[in-house]
Order: sequence, then structure tokens, then C-alpha cells
Amino acid sequence: MVVLSHYFGELEHGVRGLMFGWVAVDIFFVLSGFLIGKLILERQHHGNFFAVFYARRFFRIIPPYVLTIVVVAALVSVLPSTWTDAPVRFPIWSYLAFVQGFYMVTTQSIGAHWLGPTWTLAVEEHFYLLAPAAIVFAPRRWLTTSLIAVGVAAVAFRAAIYFGGLGSDMMALALLPGRADLIIWGILAAVAIKNKDIQWARHMLGLRLTPIVTLVIAFILRLIGEPLFQVFAPAMVGLGCTAFMLCLVLGTPEAERFNSPVLRFLGDKAYCIYLTHLPILGLMHGLILGTKPDLATPAQWLVTFATLPICLLVGWAMTRFLEEPLTAYGRTWRWAASPRPGPALKSDAVLPVKV
Repeated sequence: MVVLSHYFGELEHGVRGLMFGWVAVDIFFVLSGFLIGKLILERQHHGNFFAVFYARRFFRIIPPYVLTIVVVAALVSVLPSTWTDAPVRFPIWSYLAFVQGFYMVTTQSIGAHWLGPTWTLAVEEHFYLLAPAAIVFAPRRWLTTSLIAVGVAAVAFRAAIYFGGLGSDMMALALLPGRADLIIWGILAAVAIKNKDIQWARHMLGLRLTPIVTLVIAFILRLIGEPLFQVFAPAMVGLGCTAFMLCLVLGTPEAERFNSPVLRFLGDKAYCIYLTHLPILGLMHGLILGTKPDLATPAQWLVTFATLPICLLVGWAMTRFLEEPLTAYGRTWRWAASPRPGPALKSDAVLPVKV
């Protein structure tokens, strides 16, 4: 969805109906909240939880990210500005330190276009820094209430920006407080999945209808006005994504089509494709046509279509030879058998998980 949106929608002469990449970003945050939240809930009792958690996250995420940042920053510094599309450049250390979101707020720019999507990784890293300790040390009886409070606070934060003039719109987009409710939806789903008292069969119809209802509400909010949409639509889309994700986890009929080999391939390679798809598109248009990407001419359409298999090839190669070996190494950091010091857990509080 992000690749299609960036390649065919979010361009000067793009197809406006394909500008749906923002929905995929919201899905990413919800899915991340679910997977990481579930991992924390299931592994927090291990004595070396924090060391293993951060080691595995580091080797899974950082090497492909750093490689992309360094290579793209070097290209942007030497290639013609007419097609690198980088009128505002952030220092490379801001990307390496995951603080490019703050530069986006102060400059009201995404910086170098080829590195624009990396703000989502910065939000993700800030989530990784805060969530493990917050979940591990929060009193279990207050966990759900605390999560809901954080989600409500995120909506209030956006409302203060769009209705109260707290700051720029970029604060709501690129900083963790403005996106936290999406991640919270995912964590709440993880808490729900581990709750053995929920009789999911009684809620299946509601879960399957919720994605449709929430997307319709988001569309209505768009028609009413941009501020209302920006404040409340993320929460609506996040709820819909969460319900849909639970449908897949619980094995509803629509889950079967997600066993498609094509979707599984894209899912396996998604991280590296996400990191590199814009630089590859920019390089193709620049080297062949001498301009930044657009769809105003047949030649530009042909170059964009020709970029798609190259994008997949680069994503596959980075995944196969960089991400997968380092992820495998990260998994050599084993969970300790000894428990983490703290209150004893109930015997049924931990379920096995493959991560």
C-alpha cells in the first residue's frame, strides 16, 4: 500500500485515489503495538528480559536502517538536486539518533524526500524505549486502564494542536504522542488475546463489522472537515485495524487469503522494501529521465513500472543477505530460565510465543 501510494498516488500528476499509504502506516503502528505488546507480556518474567529484548530489536532493525541512511545521505550529497528532491536536509546524525521527527516539526518539512518514511521508524524506536518498562513495571490491575488513558491522551494531544493551537500539524504526525493511540490499540489487542475469560465466538460478528464501520466513520470525518478528521480518524482507523487483525489471529474466514504466497513474500521483505523504495524510484527517474518522479508522461509511467521489480529485488537481497542473518544472530540471545526479580506471576500468566 505504501509503495503504490508513493509510486502512483502522492505525485504531482499522480492518481489521487491511490493516496492510501497513510492507512498502511496506521496499520503498521497497530501491528507493532500488538506484536511487541504480546512479546513483552509473555516474556517479561525472564531474568534477562530487557537485555534480550533490546539485543533482538537492535539486530533486527538497526543494520538495514543504518545502511539505508548512510547510502542515501551520500547519494543526496553528490547527485543533482533537480531530482533528489531534498530542498531541506537534516543532519545525518538526526536520522541515526531517530530524532528526525523533531527536525520535521521545527522545519515543517520531511527533509530529504528519499528518507521521508523513516519518521515512522523513529516513532517506533521511541515506543521501544518506553513500552517495555511501562508494561513490565505497571501494576497488572492498572495496565488496561493506563493504556486507555494514554490512548485518550493522544487524541487530546491532536485536538490541542488542531483546535487549540498548541503547535504545528507536524507534531501530530511525526511525534510519538500524536500516534500513540494507534500503538495502544495494538497493545490492548495483545492484552485481550491473553485474557482467557473472553469468549471470542460471541464477538466475532462485531469484530468483522468494526473495520467497515470505522472506515466509513473516517470517511465521514474527512467530508466534515480536515481538523476533525486529523484528530479522530487515526483512532477510528486504529480501532478498525485492530479488529481486523484480531479477526486474522482468531481465524475468521477472511484470514485464509492472507496465506497467499505473494502476500507472505511481501510481508517477509516489507521492512527492506519500505526503507529503499523511494530512493530506488528517485534513482530510476533521475538516471533515466533526469527528473524527480512523476506520472505526467508515458515515459514516466514506464520508468515507474520498471522500478517495481527492481524495488522487490533490492528488498529481497537486503532481507536475504543482511536482515535475516542478523535477525538469526539476534535470536541467539536466549531467554534466561531464571525469573526477573519482582512479584510472582500466576502460573497461567505466560504463554509460549515464537518471535
